[in-house]
Amino acid sequence: MKPISYQTIKYHTGWRALILLLAATASLTIAAQTTTEQPDSLDDLEMSVELKDLEVSAQRQLIKTEVDRVTYDVQADAESKTRTVMDMLRKVPLVTVDGEDNIRVKGNTSFRIYRNGHPDPGISQNPKQVLKAIPASMIKRIEVITEPGAKYDAEGVTAILNIVMKDASGMNGATGTVSAGIDSYGSPNANTYITAQHGKLVTSLNYGFMHNGRESAKQRQDVVQVYGATGDTLHTSGDGDASVNVHYGNIDASYEADSLNLLTASVGGYYYNYCGDGDALTTMTAADGSPIYRFGMHTHATGNHYYNVNGRLDYQHRTHRNGEAITASYMLSSTLNKTGTDMSYINGWQSPMAYDGTRQRGNERFWEHTWQLDWTRPLTAEHKIETGLKYIYRSNRSHTTMEYSGTGVAVPDVDSRFKHLTQVGAAYASYTYTHGQWTARAGLRYEWSRLRASYPDGSQPAFHRNLSDWVPSASVNYQFDFARSLKFAFSTSINRPGISYLNPAVIENPTSIHYGNAHLSSARNYSTSITYMQIGPRFTFNVAPNFSWSNNEITAVRWREGGMDIDTYQNTLTRRHVGVNAFFQWQVAAKTSMMFNGDLGHDYYRSDALDLTNKGHWASFFYTNVTQQLPWKLRLSGFAGKWGGGADGLYGYNGDGWFYGLSLQRSFLKEDRLTINLSAQKPFSPRYSGFTNHTTQGDYTGQSHFEFSQRRFNLSISYRFGSLKTRVKKTDKTIENDDVVGGSSAGGSQGQNNGQGGQGMK
Repeated sequence: MKPISYQTIKYHTGWRALILLLAATASLTIAAQTTTEQPDSLDDLEMSVELKDLEVSAQRQLIKTEVDRVTYDVQADAESKTRTVMDMLRKVPLVTVDGEDNIRVKGNTSFRIYRNGHPDPGISQNPKQVLKAIPASMIKRIEVITEPGAKYDAEGVTAILNIVMKDASGMNGATGTVSAGIDSYGSPNANTYITAQHGKLVTSLNYGFMHNGRESAKQRQDVVQVYGATGDTLHTSGDGDASVNVHYGNIDASYEADSLNLLTASVGGYYYNYCGDGDALTTMTAADGSPIYRFGMHTHATGNHYYNVNGRLDYQHRTHRNGEAITASYMLSSTLNKTGTDMSYINGWQSPMAYDGTRQRGNERFWEHTWQLDWTRPLTAEHKIETGLKYIYRSNRSHTTMEYSGTGVAVPDVDSRFKHLTQVGAAYASYTYTHGQWTARAGLRYEWSRLRASYPDGSQPAFHRNLSDWVPSASVNYQFDFARSLKFAFSTSINRPGISYLNPAVIENPTSIHYGNAHLSSARNYSTSITYMQIGPRFTFNVAPNFSWSNNEITAVRWREGGMDIDTYQNTLTRRHVGVNAFFQWQVAAKTSMMFNGDLGHDYYRSDALDLTNKGHWASFFYTNVTQQLPWKLRLSGFAGKWGGGADGLYGYNGDGWFYGLSLQRSFLKEDRLTINLSAQKPFSPRYSGFTNHTTQGDYTGQSHFEFSQRRFNLSISYRFGSLKTRVKKTDKTIENDDVVGGSSAGGSQGQNNGQGGQGMK
């Protein structure tokens, strides 16, 4: 029986509307009893029913939970019409975003980003820029896959952010959205998204552009380092600006030959270029305050380009057994990262270096081919198995040069070539059991990997390493009723080092030396969590305590030697994390709503090899939003948030940052197709604000203070056109590669920094 639509009720009044309301509620109950999926409820629908002096209303539910994920319905959020995906992420349970747009899921950065259920290298490589460029109006929902299971667990993830694009289901034809915006510093952005159907072929296309001008990206820094062995103090202060251009695009297509056979294809890419300038002054003073040396620096970053091209092909065959499917997939990903930095050293006094300039160039290339076969088969209504095979061929190459100029140069130029090849063979199996209110899933994955490093320049002998890993996972979910659930999960994962971590090229600057470590091995991580969620008509909340640990994690290490600061990477870190994430959504009144999303966590770091332990600092993140519906279809929102604190690796802790803002939105035309939004971030604060990070142990201590332009005003306009009743279909299974941290890959790690580059602002 098809439930009566609540959309028809609002056109009737009096007793007729009341009868229709009761009939619709009854039809929803009957529908819930005849489907295995969760039915729509009064919480999921927007209603406006006038019974003369009586108005019945409910807000469409934003949050849903399943055995392995939490879902945020982006299209149910009115702010999605003119905001970006990064803005929406601040509202998603278990997700936090700090003032620098670093994303955390369940309190940490070991997660991956997918689009429509498969990895999207164009997003993963630089999520800060891309997610700020993608309009939320193109997104249907954001899924936090908290327990990925055996299919994913070995691939370096404790969680997955799956961004599901709009399927544009409606009427035959074409539909799309165009949007544009500009901020108070004159930085524009524009986006378009179009979906169309021709027979059994469905295609979608999206393209976006964002420009951050130099005025928008101005920043300052002030860094102080005190060396314990001598008492000397190194002080660097400076400012800089940059210009950034971002282009991204995707074409997706699906062809459904019949009800049992589906072919899907996708090709996309991402392009990013960057140039910037900075000036800084560095001074070294002795313990008694007397000067040791001083020099100025001018940094010019130019020729910085990043390209990514990726494609996927999936073929899915469904059998006549309900729920059984076989999927064959192939994925290609290729990236090219070119960097260039020129440094000039001026106004020196007793300078510690003989050269007066450097020219650094880097070229990293990445190729990855992946083949995968998946099989899903329900045995009975209560039992289901999934199994599959996978092979990855991943090639990284780098070419790094460093030229030193000036008279009396004592440092030799660098010309380093490095090649790293990884091959991975994997097999997995998982079993799901559902009985009444219980759902349980257990999985096991085996991975064999071969890592080989070689040096085409002949600087070092080649070497290889074989690794073998068994990776178990399990989760249990109890559904008390439609609104309340409790879930326990355990998982393991593996992180493999990327090219920027492995690259052995030695880059020397006046006060520091950096190089990678080609002998890094994979790291194993473990995590457990308990999640309780309750969904109600006016109040929804989620609380999720979690604990994770690792004994051989890759970490940055640094020390003082020969008057230079030296940093590289080692597998020496023991990490323990305990935290809790909380979320609530509250319909305070008919036209007033409030939400809160926050995370509190404590990290413990130890390295026996370095004899260092860092603990005692709590990290906290939160974002809260209050929305008020005003007359004349105006929508006013106010938001505020805090981020930071907590241990920062082995050597110190992060400072805190705060932000707040307002936005005013109104929709026009039929079906609210045109939406205009005015917003302000930190409108009553100084232009520059920032945070201070602290170094408390190691060969030197000190602090680093950073400031950047946070006060800004934005105008954005979005227009939706057309309608369509079809979608670009996706196979149930596809390829996900997410094991790499540091460097180019199809699933690049979040928030990583290889530490290369000059001392000046860039």
